Amino acid sequence: MVWKSQTAGTSRRSLRDVRVICDCQRHRARRTIVGSTLRTVRYVGDHLHRRGVALLVGVPLAFGALGIPIEAMNVSLPILRDRAEIVSARSMRIFTTPGAREALLHPEEMAREKSLEIVKEDFFRTSIPYGSIIYREARLNHLPPELVAAVIESESDFRPRLVSNKQAQGLMQIVPETGRLMGCENPFNPAQNVAAGTRYLRYLFNRFGDQGIVLAAYNAGEGNVERFGGVPPFPETREYLQRVSRRAHSYRQRVHYRYMASLRIRPALVE
Repeated sequence: MVWKSQTAGTSRRSLRDVRVICDCQRHRARRTIVGSTLRTVRYVGDHLHRRGVALLVGVPLAFGALGIPIEAMNVSLPILRDRAEIVSARSMRIFTTPGAREALLHPEEMAREKSLEIVKEDFFRTSIPYGSIIYREARLNHLPPELVAAVIESESDFRPRLVSNKQAQGLMQIVPETGRLMGCENPFNPAQNVAAGTRYLRYLFNRFGDQGIVLAAYNAGEGNVERFGGVPPFPETREYLQRVSRRAHSYRQRVHYRYMASLRIRPALVE
């Protein structure tokens, strides 16, 4: 049967403008629509990571829209299924990161941690000398701000111009050689001194791992830690470790109390 039309552009016109003469025309029309639909799906699929998801979703919808039973497909798509899994894993990476997974699965815990961190930052900014610098540099070097503040208090009692009898200088009592290695040009500048001191603490943590040994190395020197295979048996160093640990614990408690107070105040403000 020859496909006839009144104009040469019938193939691009709507099928409603063509008079159906026999069943073969219906079959061809249906094949044309299916072919056009699949081409469209493939085009969209190229923009959705190699067609996997688009075909798996689009093909059943196309057959359903044409009134063709899904069973008529009778096609297994293992390759497309594999592609879809790969595409899903690639395009949904944001939901598979540890942080995003925790936020999705445990939103209340994540909200508490974020709220606690806000309270902690505010505590250091408002209650600790040079607290904004301490908090910033501690976070940049992946250290607890409470520990850095405890070291500063133990070393200099927050006095930026202090010089020891061993020529250690500034808030974190950096010796000139260590200061140069850590990029500190002016040890009496609080920002530079704290930045160098926290970088040095980070270096010691990377080297020794244990907080007690790190603090011992900061106080007595790396050479003495290596010589004694751990914390040197110096009364001054042992007392220094206890003093830093005690002060760090005190800072953590103060942050905790302020956080708990904020939880009690918040409902009252809402009411």
